Amino acid sequence: MPPLKTLRKVWREAPYHWLLPLVFFCVGLVYLFASPNFEASDTERHVALINWIAKHGQLPVQSPSKDTVYRQQASQPPLYYLVMAAIWRVMDTAEFDDYYQPNPLVIAGVPERLGNRNLVFYRQPYPPDLRGTSLALYVIRALTLAMGAVTVAAVYQSARTVMPERTGFAVLAASLVAFNPMFIFISASVSNDPPVSMLTALIAWQMLRMLREGFQTRRSLILALLVAIAALTKLNGLVLGATAALAGCYVFYRSRDWRGFLTLGLLMLGCWLALSGWWYLRNLNLYGELFGTGAMLDNFGRRNISPGRLIREEFEGLRISFWALFGAFSILTHKLFYLAMDGLSLLGAVGLVLFMARNRRRSFALSAVFFLGLALALGGAMLIWWSSQTSASTGRLLFPYITSISLLLALGLVTLRIPPLVIALPMFLFAAIAPIVYIAPNYDHPPVVDQLPADALPTQVRWGDTSLVGYHLPAPRRWTAGDEIPVTLYWQPLAQTQDLQALFLTLLNADGEAIATVDTFPGWGSLPTTWWQPGQIYKDDYILQIPKDAPGFSTMQLHIGWYPFPDGSDIRPLLESGEEAASFILPLGAFVSGADLHLLGDDATSQGTVFGDAIRLNAFRLSEGHILDLEWRLVAPISGAWRVFAIVLAEPYQEGAPFEIVWQRDGIPAVPVGFLNAEEAFVTRHAFKLPPGYQGEHAVYVGWYNEDLGQRLPVAYPSNMLPLPLMNLRGPAS
Repeated sequence: MPPLKTLRKVWREAPYHWLLPLVFFCVGLVYLFASPNFEASDTERHVALINWIAKHGQLPVQSPSKDTVYRQQASQPPLYYLVMAAIWRVMDTAEFDDYYQPNPLVIAGVPERLGNRNLVFYRQPYPPDLRGTSLALYVIRALTLAMGAVTVAAVYQSARTVMPERTGFAVLAASLVAFNPMFIFISASVSNDPPVSMLTALIAWQMLRMLREGFQTRRSLILALLVAIAALTKLNGLVLGATAALAGCYVFYRSRDWRGFLTLGLLMLGCWLALSGWWYLRNLNLYGELFGTGAMLDNFGRRNISPGRLIREEFEGLRISFWALFGAFSILTHKLFYLAMDGLSLLGAVGLVLFMARNRRRSFALSAVFFLGLALALGGAMLIWWSSQTSASTGRLLFPYITSISLLLALGLVTLRIPPLVIALPMFLFAAIAPIVYIAPNYDHPPVVDQLPADALPTQVRWGDTSLVGYHLPAPRRWTAGDEIPVTLYWQPLAQTQDLQALFLTLLNADGEAIATVDTFPGWGSLPTTWWQPGQIYKDDYILQIPKDAPGFSTMQLHIGWYPFPDGSDIRPLLESGEEAASFILPLGAFVSGADLHLLGDDATSQGTVFGDAIRLNAFRLSEGHILDLEWRLVAPISGAWRVFAIVLAEPYQEGAPFEIVWQRDGIPAVPVGFLNAEEAFVTRHAFKLPPGYQGEHAVYVGWYNEDLGQRLPVAYPSNMLPLPLMNLRGPAS
């Protein structure tokens, strides 16, 4: 083993300034592979704008009356789109309209829901298709990822500027950016967030150097250029520009360097006017406003929500999506990761307060913390202001201030003497596996199998040209609210459909009412029926979620069906026998969430007889003269298909003597007794069919029987029938 002194030297002298950005870029390539081209927030809008600019050679004019794919993105400062449009123009993107096929059943912004997370259909999600439009998008994504790598490098240099002697601090600060899964994910997409984050990170680095070393003409020019370019990339780039200007005022106050101060001010104003001014003047001419935010809101949609309510209702989503919420705000990672990041943030905040207390006499340290915090505060205020007008509470909008976040967090953590590798290494490992574990499984096509597995239940049901040849389904059991039911279906299409057909999987109660339903295309939305290959057997996996607030006390079944999308009538299934059925339904057992809603009230007559040491008759009630309700309670578990009989005899029953059954009405518990737990109550209803106008006093007998076993539950009465008190039965009015 190398001596400890050698390891420490390697730790101190390793080339982190390029090593960390390189590691970030390599991990980002995994995200590039795992996430198909359109699967980050607003990617389809960014791409549509790039395509429009490349095709028309100019910027679009916003109008709320125009229905466009790019929508609000055309109100963004255009530098990123102009640069990428130049790349787009030299690539073969002629088939873009055919390549971009949105999934009309996508579930976006609801991470608790499973499936249909792909915004777009992909003919070849894996391995990536490196041709035509797809290749152009991967090139743009790789260039955008490189901008993220520059951000990591700039954060590292910023940390070295704050604490030149603390290599571990710089490594930790850069790692908090480089191994933030969400930052990697967004950096590996088509988005204007990575370029503005890169520019603001570079601005923060140069601002910190200015705070430490004072004014220098070369640095002032670099700062001015960066601020102007950031202002032409995204509006929140102006926040770091304003912060840098205020930092310049502070440096002037401290040094009284008039020349340096005026040079900085004139360069910032001149570069802004020369490089970015035309864009803001264009906004004034077209929309009558400097920033174009009104036009953006008109196209994206407005809302009015108070800051307090905004923070209460949407802070959790903002916090989670800063660290890891993939797809279109729809793919969560493990909850322990978010708890770990919360703990890390809390420790960092405590440590930062301690750092400021210990360094209250170090003017540069305090000024660095102040201006980093000011940039974050201004950015946070801007995000709250913007989110109060439209839906924008997403963590990626904090990435332009990620230098502030990472440096302040790292300052707090190193103050608490937490070793940087204790944080950086687990974050790296999690960031590296997250795309494979959490992202990729949502986008691949359903696998093709050579034949039906031996453990699958074979069937032959056909909806048009789509055959269900087998399935996996859990054995009937008791389900409750919040449960998830795994279902595997094996489809064998006879032909591709000319138009889209959608599959529905609906959980039904005994009354045929839907408990939950999933509308999807095969592969949980990944493979439209117009694309699948005839003769292949597709293994199609689903997890059906019972809503957490769903009430129910009933049997439950799975209804499987198809319909022409979007609003065609259900296609009738053709069974193996050749018979056309109204529906295809499979049993799942029972759904119990809450008590039986039909339990009897105080007007019922109490009872207490126990049948077979398992089921007790609690009470009974005769209503409308011919409807007998029996309330039962399970005393002990019992299995089997037990039913309740209720018979009306002409005369009281005498064992061994002949008897005449006048009316009989059997009843099946809403939930079969085999699915009930001890002490659960339920009601069976027995509506005797009496002739109109009939009235008479009769003996009524009740009991339990099992037709499969050919026996009744024992009770201490002749023939295992419990006699109820004589009842005055009445038929309906004639």
